[in-house]
Order: sequence, then structure tokens, then C-alpha cells
Amino acid sequence: MQHTPPITSALLAALSTQAGPLGARAAAGYLRDRGFDVSESTVSRLLRELDDQGLTQPLGKKGRVLTEEGRRSAANLLLDSRRSASFAKALNLRDVQDLVDHLAGRRGIEREAARAAALRAQPEEIAQLRSMMETTGSGRWQERLGFHRAIGHASHNKQIQAVTSTLFDERLDPLEHLLILIGIKQEALVRWDKEHRDIVSSISERDPDGAERLMVVHLDGMIRDTEHFANSGNAHVIHALLAEIEPA
Repeated sequence: MQHTPPITSALLAALSTQAGPLGARAAAGYLRDRGFDVSESTVSRLLRELDDQGLTQPLGKKGRVLTEEGRRSAANLLLDSRRSASFAKALNLRDVQDLVDHLAGRRGIEREAARAAALRAQPEEIAQLRSMMETTGSGRWQERLGFHRAIGHASHNKQIQAVTSTLFDERLDPLEHLLILIGIKQEALVRWDKEHRDIVSSISERDPDGAERLMVVHLDGMIRDTEHFANSGNAHVIHALLAEIEPA
């Protein structure tokens, strides 16, 4: 199931915990205990929809049970929920070490993204990356935010795309703003921009080794700049700004 509404996910979870059939009244109570304002009639309708999808089946007047497909869907939704919670925890950055660890994790992912992009990026994606490097003025700020996101997309590796879509979710743009602030204070933005251009050149030249190496150099530099900024009496600035960021 894709894009399953939260209430349907909760209903499948309820069914998956039952040893026997679950009726609409008990299911409605379960959902209300978890914050859903639903009536028994609404739950009955939702259960009929699950029947139509082949995820549940009625056992007379006793209620519903999950079908084999329903059990697989419930298990997948539980796995997705745990994965989302794990990502949320990982992105709940609170101090300098959390931020440095985040950048180190990005380094491992983005080196592979750059390598894959050099091998797989479409011509129009390369053109977009080049265009980003040519942007000046107020638009340059936004292009810096989007650069790493665009590399992940251009990798055409579904695993990398899935991870980078979380790491660079637009709701985490304030984190990128913090990193750019660090770059400004460390007088590193000119260097960062040159490193971006060099990475794009390697991708354009279909040089995966060069693109990977340059991405590692870039992230290594960002880590050093972050540590230098924090060690220069600014750790409290990082802590304060991180506290304002809501993880995706």
C-alpha cells in the first residue's frame, strides 16, 4: 500500500495485534485511545474498504481478521513507521557533535551520490547543475541549499535517492542555513562554491573517481569549518539554532 492514511495504518496495526477477529466498536475504541476522533460507523466504512482491497475479511458478526496480504501490508507499515522514527531521531540534532556526526554520515552517502551521478546523470540534470553554479546574487543562497539535493536525485540510485530525500527534506532547510552561516563566519563560502563547481565539472566529464574524491574533500572541509567555528567560542550559537529546527 502506498500513501496509506494514518488512520488506516492505525487500523491495520490494531488488527495485526489481535489473536482473533476485531469488531468495529472495539476498533473505534482503539483508534480513539490513539487520538483519532472517529465514530463506529466511520470505522465500519474503513473496514469495508479494507475488505474491498483484499486486506481484511469478515468472520460473520465477530469482526474482521487480516488476510495474508493484509498481514504483509501491516508488517510493512510497521517497518516504515520504525524507519521514520529512526530517521527522525537521527535528524534530531542538538549539539556540535550531533552536527559533525550528521556531516560525517552525509560524507559517506554523498560520495556515492556524486560517483553515481557522474555515471548516470541525464544531460538535462548536468545542465541544471551547471546552471546552479552560474547563479549569482540572492538566488545563489537558494542554489547552495539545493546543490546536494540535486546530486542525490541525479544519482538515479533508488537507495541513495531515498536517503537524500530525507537528509535534504525542505523542512530541514534551516539546518542548511546554519551550515551556510558557519561558512560565512569561517570565510569558507568562496571555497565551498569552488568545490561545488569542481564536483559538477567531474560529473560533466563522467569522471566518477574525481566526483567522489572531490565530494569527500568538500565534506571534510565542512566538518573542519564547523569544528573550528564551534571551538572559537561559538558552540552556543550552534546549540541555539539547532534547538529551533524541527526534524522532518
